[in-house]
This record gives sequence, structure tokens and C-alpha cells, in this order.
Amino acid sequence: MRHTKTITAAFLMLGFVGSIHGQAGAPGIKVNVPFRFAIKGKTLPAGQYSFISSQDKLWVQEASGRNVAALYAGTLEGKVSDRDGKVIFDCYVGECFLSQVWIAGVDAGRTIPQSKRQIQLAKTSTGQQFALLGTTKPRP
Repeated sequence: MRHTKTITAAFLMLGFVGSIHGQAGAPGIKVNVPFRFAIKGKTLPAGQYSFISSQDKLWVQEASGRNVAALYAGTLEGKVSDRDGKVIFDCYVGECFLSQVWIAGVDAGRTIPQSKRQIQLAKTSTGQQFALLGTTKPRP
């Protein structure tokens, strides 16, 4: 049993390292977020973040480069210019949720599924959307 747990842990670590490696060269955007926001039930503090799109995943990193979230994201039709990108948040009664990411020069935006908490708040209050413009994250 212990041997099985060790093997499972090793495979999980290899998968995590492979996932991080998969970000190299992926398009991204840096945004200074002036408020707390939630992703998949996790609340992140205000600060500078990078949003990196890689196939069907969206990676969120702190300014230091540490990954704080990796999630599956849907595709939105459309394209933004080669200079401008934006990150959109849906906010309800002081709680904000990551909603969409549009990276400069990329042919499609990314949409993040709503959490149970966001759906609950949307039913009881009128929300607002905030779009934050960002700078293109240079590809390594």
C-alpha cells in the first residue's frame, strides 16, 4: 500500500512539472488587479497577476511567477488587437470573480465557468463587470 502511494505521488509530481513546462511560450497578459477576486472558490488578494492561456487551460500566476491557479477555460469567439488585452471580472456586492481573459493577438478569448457562489449572488443582486487592461506577457 505504501509503495502504491509513493508511485502515485511521483506521477502527480511529474504531471505537475509537465504542466508547468507546458506554459513555456504560451501567450499571456499581465494585469494589476486592484481588488480581491475569486477563482474556483479560492480568493486571491489584490496585486499583479499574469494570465497565461495554453490550449484548454488558463494559468494564473502571482507577480513572482508562482502558480496560484490552473483551470480549464472555455473558448470565446473574437479577437483583440495585437496591442490590447483585457481581463474581465464579474462583481456582486463586493465579491469579484474572474470571468474572461482576452490576450492581445490571440484569435479567441477564454471564459471561466461560474462558481456556485457566483451563481448564488447573481440570483439575488445586480452585478457589474470590470475590464482591466493589461500588458502582453513576453513569451520566454
